[in-house]
Amino acid sequence: YKVDRLSRSLLDFAKMVEIFDKHQVSFVSVTQLINTSTSMGRLMLNVLLSFAQFEREIISERTRDKIAAARRKGKWSGGMPLLGYDVDPNGSKLMVNEDEAPRVRTIFELYLEHQSLIATVQELDKRGWINKRWTTRKGHERGGKTFTKTSLHKLLTNVTYNGKLKYKDEVHEGEHAAIVDSDVWQRVQTLLKRNGRTGGAAVR
Repeated sequence: YKVDRLSRSLLDFAKMVEIFDKHQVSFVSVTQLINTSTSMGRLMLNVLLSFAQFEREIISERTRDKIAAARRKGKWSGGMPLLGYDVDPNGSKLMVNEDEAPRVRTIFELYLEHQSLIATVQELDKRGWINKRWTTRKGHERGGKTFTKTSLHKLLTNVTYNGKLKYKDEVHEGEHAAIVDSDVWQRVQTLLKRNGRTGGAAVR
């Protein structure tokens, strides 16, 4: 019923029109008097699509700016839920999950003890510990997978556990409470960087 309901990308729509022409199909908008079978119709179509693409890009920019502003204020702006936290249903704020938070602290301590991602993953497997499991608004189960070297590294380097929030390369103080002590956090980061540079030679 509207041109921009089919596509808001000028390039994508041009490809579709090319396919339409190949199969002798004309595109007609019910609420807009545009018919691609005429040269004037194709011109008007391109003008409308140019504005639709511009509008889409403006919306994207505003959304990114809104997320950036929220992060700079320390607000949670969405994303996958984290082990140790729940999202406040009444607002964009993280709340400490008292059942999961001690497990997160233990994971940091286990890494300091083993000084190896692989050894820590093996210990977590022995204990049967898994990543965050949550239910989407549509009722689908997500997460709950066993830890891997990659997912463990992602957890250990997530500044959220230190009471902060990250936006691109910026780190800001968050509104939520920290789960991991700053001293423990820093020791883990130093150890991860050292093992990353040496390939874990010191541990071996």
